[in-house]
Amino acid sequence: MRSPRSLGTGREKILTAPKKSDGKISILEIAAFAAPAAPLLALGLPTIMFLPQYFIRDLGIEAGAAIFALARLLDVFIDPAIGSLQDRTVSKWGRRRFWLAVSCPLLMFFVWWAFHGLTSSSGMIAATIVVLALFSAFASMMIAHLGWAGELVPTYHGRTRVLGIVQIVSLVGQVGVLALAAYVQTRPGATEADVIEAMGWFLLIGLPITTAIALFVVPERQTPPQTHLSVIASLRAVWRNTFARRVLLVDLLFGFAQGIAGTLFVFYFQYILGFENTSNLLLFIYFVAGLIGVPLWMWIGRRWGKHRGLQGAFVYTAVTTLMIVIMPAGNFPLVAVGMAIAGLAQGGGILLTRALMADVVDADELETGARRSGLYFGLMLTTSKIAIIAGPLTLVVLQLIGFDAGLGGQNSDAILFALGALFIGGPALFALLAAALLQNYPLDEARQAELHAAIVARQAANNENTLGPVTK
Repeated sequence: MRSPRSLGTGREKILTAPKKSDGKISILEIAAFAAPAAPLLALGLPTIMFLPQYFIRDLGIEAGAAIFALARLLDVFIDPAIGSLQDRTVSKWGRRRFWLAVSCPLLMFFVWWAFHGLTSSSGMIAATIVVLALFSAFASMMIAHLGWAGELVPTYHGRTRVLGIVQIVSLVGQVGVLALAAYVQTRPGATEADVIEAMGWFLLIGLPITTAIALFVVPERQTPPQTHLSVIASLRAVWRNTFARRVLLVDLLFGFAQGIAGTLFVFYFQYILGFENTSNLLLFIYFVAGLIGVPLWMWIGRRWGKHRGLQGAFVYTAVTTLMIVIMPAGNFPLVAVGMAIAGLAQGGGILLTRALMADVVDADELETGARRSGLYFGLMLTTSKIAIIAGPLTLVVLQLIGFDAGLGGQNSDAILFALGALFIGGPALFALLAAALLQNYPLDEARQAELHAAIVARQAANNENTLGPVTK
């Protein structure tokens, strides 16, 4: 919210209302704001599903999976620090817009290095530096965008609407990069290195264009001066926020499911179901279905509440994941239908978890007096990355028991069975645990409205104390 200005003479002061003080924002502005989500989330996909395998198989870096696991462990400290720094930033561009603008060129540089600049002679040290820097730049831009999303429309369903459009745009980006990967993969003589190179160009073109659209079309509401909290006080406030602990644990469990499924997907569908040249096409179908399903989960969240909608998305994910067991090897049409059904909940889980976190920030603001969206979404990004470690660690476990990616479907029956059990059983279990944790979640629409009203009332009182009596 823009700080009010005082006009007039003497002791009489008139507050001028900030533009769009009613919180309304057009659908075109939301779409422009959401634009950077397309390349940002498109980048998240290859870092889970393609780059670790590329490092191992094409660059000859055997510790590729361990490098990505290390990067995500270090993000436990890096992401919250980035979020806290962004919350304290003051600039004429605004908090979130400033960091979005700064992070974009940094991210582009490290995308180029990771997708195009590394070679088989680069070595493990160079690869580790690139991955760590890539993840930090990604976190900076992602936290700025998510923090801004939570502040754009400060109402229970308004946040679902904004983050729903963000999720739709995200899936458009993921579908786009997967379509490109599928196209490159089916070209005669194409290699996995060619797929990685094409993905890199997709990101390098998309990042500056979409970021410019958001920066120059959407104004950021100015936030009132923030209460300064020490590191210890900040951590205590986070720990006392029971809503935050619950949502972060849900996000962690959901991330476990995503990390395992994303890392093992290509191996399972190529080596067990026999889709050597069409696995990326099946993944494309899955994400298209996720894109189609987002409006459904937005409606469910509005109709029954966000936490109940999220429960439904998790249960649906668990059931459809278990359905993979009966998918017939080599039967592309039938498996494609199954992937379309399974994918419908893919976007709903991410959307509704983030929408819950945006409400959690209200509870923290009421207690601390500071709007710390960056810190909380930084923590959420951290839990997601910690959880995704489950994928590379699962791959390491498979390698320890004898799995060899180079052998493909020629691995022993016992090892292929272990691959299938981890790929299907792990995600289904974690999705069900996340659903159970949301039972009787108390921060519903009515409670969020109470929190928001209290925050607005306190801000109005602070403004009156600072500027004196208001003459209408």
